[in-house]
Amino acid sequence: MVDVIGWRLDDVVALIKGPKGSKVRLEVLPAGKGAKTRIVTLTRERIRLEDRAVKMSVKTVGKEKVGVLDIPGFYVGLTDDVKVQLQKLEKQNVSSIVIDLRSNGGGALTEAVSLSGLFIPSGPVVQVRDNNGKVREDSDTDGVVYYKGPLVVLVDRFSASASEIFAAAMQDYGRGLIVGEPTFGKGTVQQYRSLNRIYDQMLRPDWPALGSVQYTIQKFYRINGGSTQRKGVTPDIMMPTGSEDRETGEQYEDNALPWDSVNAATYVKSGDLKPFDPQLLKLHNERIAKDPEFQYIMKDIARYNAMKDKRYIVSLNYAQREKENEEDDATRLARINDRLKREGKPPLKKLDDLPKDYQEPDPYLDETVHIAVDLAHLEKEMPAVEPPVSK
Repeated sequence: MVDVIGWRLDDVVALIKGPKGSKVRLEVLPAGKGAKTRIVTLTRERIRLEDRAVKMSVKTVGKEKVGVLDIPGFYVGLTDDVKVQLQKLEKQNVSSIVIDLRSNGGGALTEAVSLSGLFIPSGPVVQVRDNNGKVREDSDTDGVVYYKGPLVVLVDRFSASASEIFAAAMQDYGRGLIVGEPTFGKGTVQQYRSLNRIYDQMLRPDWPALGSVQYTIQKFYRINGGSTQRKGVTPDIMMPTGSEDRETGEQYEDNALPWDSVNAATYVKSGDLKPFDPQLLKLHNERIAKDPEFQYIMKDIARYNAMKDKRYIVSLNYAQREKENEEDDATRLARINDRLKREGKPPLKKLDDLPKDYQEPDPYLDETVHIAVDLAHLEKEMPAVEPPVSK
C-alpha cells in the first residue's frame, strides 16, 4: 500500500489508473469518528460517459406511479436524453415526476436553460451579469411544454450552479415544488486563462508551463432578481438532515462574493404551488414522524449536535477508540436487522455477513416520492388559478 495522504488528487488518480482488466487495491478510511479502514479491490475498466447520464426509474405508492429522473450532472446532451425519458414515463402513465439533483454540482448553462424549457412554455430562465454590469437573459423560446404534470425537484447542500438555476426557475415559475435542504449557493461563473504567452511556447518550447489562473467573470441571478450566490435555493419543504450545521456551501469559501440582486425579469408564472404548502408540509411531518428511517436520522442529528464540539477530538486511548467502534458497529447492525425484520428476512449475526449487493435505503427519495403523490392529489382537487404576470 502507498500512503497518499496529502497527495494532489491528480497524482492519486494517476496511481489508481492502469491497464484494463488489472486490479487495484484501495485501503479506505470512511468518514466518521472511530471509523475502521477497509480494503476495496477494483477491476480497472474504461470509464463510460453513460454512467453519468440521466437515469430513469418508476416508484409505486399504492396505485400511483411516480417517475424519478436522477440527473448527476448537466452534461451536453442532457435535455435530449431527458426528452426520451419523459416519453417513456408518459407511456407508463405516471401521476407525477421527481427530478433528483442531489450532489449535482452543475455543468453546462445551456443545458440548465433548455432543461427548464421542457417544463415551461417559454420565457427567461436565468439572468447573467458581467463585470461591466450588463445583464442578459437566457431564455427558453420554443413555446413547447414536454411535461405538464406535477413536478418535484429534490436538492441538497451539494446541488450547485446549473442545478440551482434549474431549481430556482421551477420555483419562480411556480412550476415545481422544491424539496430537500438549502443548496450550495454557487452563483458565479469562472474562466481559466493560461499564464503562458503564445510566443513563449513557440520561441521557448523547452520552458516549463506556468499553469493558468482562474477568475470570476459573471454572476447568476434568478428571474425574480435575487442571486443564487451564497443563499442558494431554499426548498419549499425542508427535510431533516444532519448536515444543517456543517460548513458546506459557497458562503464558507474564502472571499466569496456577497449576495445581491438585479431587476426582476418579466415572465408569466406557470402556476402557484404556495396554497398547497401547508397541507403538503402537514402530510410530510405526519409521515416522517412514523418512519423508522427518519427516526434514525433524528437520532443521528441529536447525537451530532451533542458531540459537535468534540467531533475533531480523537482519543489516544486505544481501548476507548475500540469501544467507540464497537458501539457504532452495534448501532448499524441493529438498524440493518430492524430493516430486515420489516422485510420479513432473517437477521444478521455480524456486519461481515451483510450481502455485497445490500443497498442502504434512501429515505429522502422515498419521502419525496410520497410528496409527489400528495402534490398530484392536491392538484386534482384544487381548481387551477390563472397566475399573474411577474415583473
